[in-house]
Amino acid sequence: MSAVWLGPKDPPRKIQLGNYTFTVSFMTPRGLPGAPPLPEPYPSAAAIFIATGPDEFYAAGNSVSVAFSPSTPGPEHAGIGTVEEGTFVNGRWVPSRQLAGDETGQGQNLSLRSHPADRIPDRYVGIQRFTLYRYR
Repeated sequence: MSAVWLGPKDPPRKIQLGNYTFTVSFMTPRGLPGAPPLPEPYPSAAAIFIATGPDEFYAAGNSVSVAFSPSTPGPEHAGIGTVEEGTFVNGRWVPSRQLAGDETGQGQNLSLRSHPADRIPDRYVGIQRFTLYRYR
């Protein structure tokens, strides 16, 4: 398990979890379409990551983008295999929506957005369960 906290002007942070390096970057909050720009200073961003297997993880947070790279010998690239949004009910994972390539940068980055201004009712992101894989 690992966590990160970022301010709007902080550089990306690298954390090691399992066989991967997570590069966590601050994402500027977005307003709703047609709304005036959000005033600065922007709120801080934070995320927690939990490994549940060699290539399986949970993430929860706000206003961060996460890219992945391998941290052990083998194929030199890492990609996102699957991403589900969901929640825990009575200790069991209950998926609500499967994300696809257009929501994961074609399998290259995870986006966690949950600032109030980012909430679009049918696109709210809370907890995500995801898998990673390696390739050449």
